[in-house]
Amino acid sequence: MKVALLEASHWHVPLYLDALEAPGIEVVAVSDSEQVKGQAIATRFGSRLYSSPYELLEREEVDFAFVFGRHSEMPKLAEAVIARRIPFALEKPCGVNLPQVTRLRKLTEEADLYCAVPLIFRMSDLLSALHGAEGRIPSDFNYMSFRFIVGPPGRYEAAGAGWALDPAFSGGGSTINVATHFIDLFRLLTGKEVTRVSATMNARTHRGEVEDYSLLTMQTEDGVIGLVETGYSFPSTPDEQREFSFTLSSDRMYAKSGPDRIEFRDRSNLAAGTRSLRLELDTDAYYPLFVKRVLAESRTGAKPIASLRDAEAMMQIMDAAYASARQGGALQNLAPIAG
Repeated sequence: MKVALLEASHWHVPLYLDALEAPGIEVVAVSDSEQVKGQAIATRFGSRLYSSPYELLEREEVDFAFVFGRHSEMPKLAEAVIARRIPFALEKPCGVNLPQVTRLRKLTEEADLYCAVPLIFRMSDLLSALHGAEGRIPSDFNYMSFRFIVGPPGRYEAAGAGWALDPAFSGGGSTINVATHFIDLFRLLTGKEVTRVSATMNARTHRGEVEDYSLLTMQTEDGVIGLVETGYSFPSTPDEQREFSFTLSSDRMYAKSGPDRIEFRDRSNLAAGTRSLRLELDTDAYYPLFVKRVLAESRTGAKPIASLRDAEAMMQIMDAAYASARQGGALQNLAPIAG
């Protein structure tokens, strides 16, 4: 299977590379208009290197493309891939606003083209742990909260992606960059659409142009609440890169995270105490699984684990969160997405 990596200086690309060394996969071409990581990656795979992703698409015949790049440039690049009918995976958030993602969703559907989005919690140990606790994913959640605080903004500059700190290119800070995963996970776990959103944000830790702290609240029509707290404020080191914790409350159970585990308490059997299960909370581990999954889905014609429809629903909530923050946390009501 001939694979291309478009815009390889994105900070997530290194998490994909080991999985792309599997038998049957040939990384034939790499583009890197940022000119930071592309040469090393092309050398590793013996690939041709391009300074323009559009030149790569003109010259190369590939079976699958992994598309990265600046958030603001993702829509144009994805459209070029769609026009050539190349199955692809598009790094989240897929654009900087809802109309951009809606357009991409419609184009891929019209072309009947495979496109997956790395909303990687869909393949996480958390889902399997919840399923194992009750034999199924609970459907009676009352509320859930997630805290995901990553390292300081300078890590993006160190990775050669300083554009992530310019809202003109990134669309924002920790909300659009990190909260994406938990917005999607809330929708997945509840099985319900979000109808109300509010958010507050600030940049008081690093005083930059994008928010480095965000508190986002979602509600379903029947009142299930989801709270997502993100930031760029964790004093990270190689041995401890981020803070990740969560709480999930349903009619029957209460689950919370420990340092390397999930802990359950059964409301109907308090005498049983707390049950504990080891859990992989290092989210970087899920990207190689995503690579294997999407290449297999593309080959077999299966539906993507997360699609542009999922990204579209996420981006509607994202747009509402930023609108709420601009209005001092005012509640935003969401209408169903047409089409």
